[in-house]
Amino acid sequence: MSGGLIIGIDVGGTFTDLTVYNPATGAVDAVKAPSVRSAPDEGVLAALQKAAVDLSAVDAIVHGTTVATNALLERRVARAAFVTTAGFRDVIELGRTTRMVPNTLYDPYFVRTPPLIPRRDRYRVYERMGGDGEVEVPLDEFAVTELANALFKDGFDAIAIGFLNAYANPAHERAAAKIFRDRFEHVSVSHEVLNEIREYERFSTTVVNACLQPLVGAYTQRLVGALRQSGYSGPFLTIASNGGLLGEDKVRAMPVRTVLSGPAAGIAAAHHLTRELGIDNYVTYDMGGTSSDVALVAGGRWPVKRETVLEGIMVKVPQLAIHTVGAGGGSLAHVDEGGSVFVGPQSAGSRPGPACYGRGGTEATVTDANAVLGRIGRGQSLGDSLKIDTAAADAAVGTIGNRMGLDAPGAAAGIIDLAVTKMSAAVHEISLARGYDPRDLVLLPFGGAGPLHACLIAAELGIPKVLIPPLPGAFSAFGGLCAQLFEERQETVLLTLDEDGRAQLADLAAQFEIDLRDTLTADGFAPSRIELRTEVDARYLGQSHELTVTVSDLATISGIRTPFEAEFQRQFGRLDNERTVQIVNLRVIASVRAAPPNFTAMMTGAPSDTTPTHAAAPDAQHGDLPIHLRSALSPDAAIDGPAIIQEMTATTYVPDGWTLRVGTAGELVLTTAEAAHDATSSAGHRRHDALAASTLF
Repeated sequence: MSGGLIIGIDVGGTFTDLTVYNPATGAVDAVKAPSVRSAPDEGVLAALQKAAVDLSAVDAIVHGTTVATNALLERRVARAAFVTTAGFRDVIELGRTTRMVPNTLYDPYFVRTPPLIPRRDRYRVYERMGGDGEVEVPLDEFAVTELANALFKDGFDAIAIGFLNAYANPAHERAAAKIFRDRFEHVSVSHEVLNEIREYERFSTTVVNACLQPLVGAYTQRLVGALRQSGYSGPFLTIASNGGLLGEDKVRAMPVRTVLSGPAAGIAAAHHLTRELGIDNYVTYDMGGTSSDVALVAGGRWPVKRETVLEGIMVKVPQLAIHTVGAGGGSLAHVDEGGSVFVGPQSAGSRPGPACYGRGGTEATVTDANAVLGRIGRGQSLGDSLKIDTAAADAAVGTIGNRMGLDAPGAAAGIIDLAVTKMSAAVHEISLARGYDPRDLVLLPFGGAGPLHACLIAAELGIPKVLIPPLPGAFSAFGGLCAQLFEERQETVLLTLDEDGRAQLADLAAQFEIDLRDTLTADGFAPSRIELRTEVDARYLGQSHELTVTVSDLATISGIRTPFEAEFQRQFGRLDNERTVQIVNLRVIASVRAAPPNFTAMMTGAPSDTTPTHAAAPDAQHGDLPIHLRSALSPDAAIDGPAIIQEMTATTYVPDGWTLRVGTAGELVLTTAEAAHDATSSAGHRRHDALAASTLF
């Protein structure tokens, strides 16, 4: 980096957020522009135009995107063919022979999600590789060539190749890939996508990658092309699902690694802030326009997992453990035929958006409910882009109220209560249900709507402290400035943990480390910035599945067995000390430390108008709600709720009984003794019930 500007971008369902960091001054500023769902690159360009940045002065652009996620959820993917070993073309449909969709076990009307590639587009090749890597049936390359020609004539957009036991010996996959790549631009090969044992996970992830390649590739090409035409010459990086960074070529080759790109960026920013503040245990809560994403960070460790099931589709890539619910600011409220009220998962999106946006929306949303209660909109412009139309919000929410027998404020309070209950359940699932006491955690909300509801969720769960970061509505975009670069090498080893197995493991790990250091050094990173971490997927011999643990000592058997058994006991409450341990996979991960902005030097991006105003009363008890501009708060400010804190990217609601003060890094710290006290008894009961249930099931 030459010291020029660095830009972080988050493409959301409603807004595209952009942050600009100037390393020379330490200043960070933010803008928001409405997203264009049908063409997300247009929203990015609109945000750049609004920021009025000279792209020739920008050193790097980092962005998080939901392009891959939305494509999978909406089944708006490319037409791809799957080429596999004869006899195995139905593996991606048979899967694990389980439903893999939560809360469907007793649903008599459940219909299993069909695979992305239908059976008619799955083709067989005669070859066979043994589990020991020995060739049992040679690859018929003539037949593969004939098949490649036929599929090319048939007009397929992409090809996925997955052969049996290719993790043990990828020679047949490499030969087939060479033939197909002579004819197709987009070819995904299983040992390149996921070089691990288990055919279903490997095949499914490869199919997902192939189906995304043309779509994500075209999006990236359009966006980067427009940036180049505007004078930008630096790298274009994308946040990966594990919170790391991917270069332009890697994104085109492995779009499956961006399936959770957007939410991951927020955790990267949260990790940077909490490390600066010395906070190790917290829950991130990202509430945008369409959904809310929550994640638990315990002991300061990133919540990484190796697989996820997205709408019944298995995706096995390293990713942050993020739990998503369909409750966002744009979530629609509706009344069913029986008179019950629901919030989400349908969303108004950016167009037409909530009724109060004045873009033609007429249905009530969570944002409209907040406008009716006076928590947003009084003299406020959302993201310097939208003026709030409170009359339209009153009309939309009033329609719901008429069906409920309530006035508009009463209906609005009910809508928010439902949304808070839904979001609290998500936080409960990742904390209390896993044995973590909410009273020991901090809630860190961000996203445009997060700070509006954070205290309400905290009070529901007994979390005593809420921390509102700087630039909360653009926090995920800021995460692009904090993300680290990750590279990894992995291999299925299937080694017994004895002295011979340990020695083989140590030798392979040493080879991986040398390769990773050489790769990153060649990319221009100083050796002092490279950090290495070794992981193993281990199990007791004879078990079907394994646990992923980090090991710091490969020189002794106990250095591997001890962390595995500690994790096994934590999860299952027992040990089998006499059983042999088997190492299934070895993985070495290299990261390059980032040099993100210092929060204390950041600009808030708040409006320049500091004239005090008052919002309409949410109820007769509280009267008018005082409004404070965040930019005008002094370092020693202390505000008792109820109150409203406004800034350009978000609005914070401080309920009655809560107190706000400004923290050392510019964060807003909201605390309450009453919330923790009131929830102590019920939280204890819920924790007991959750632990009892985990024992029973």
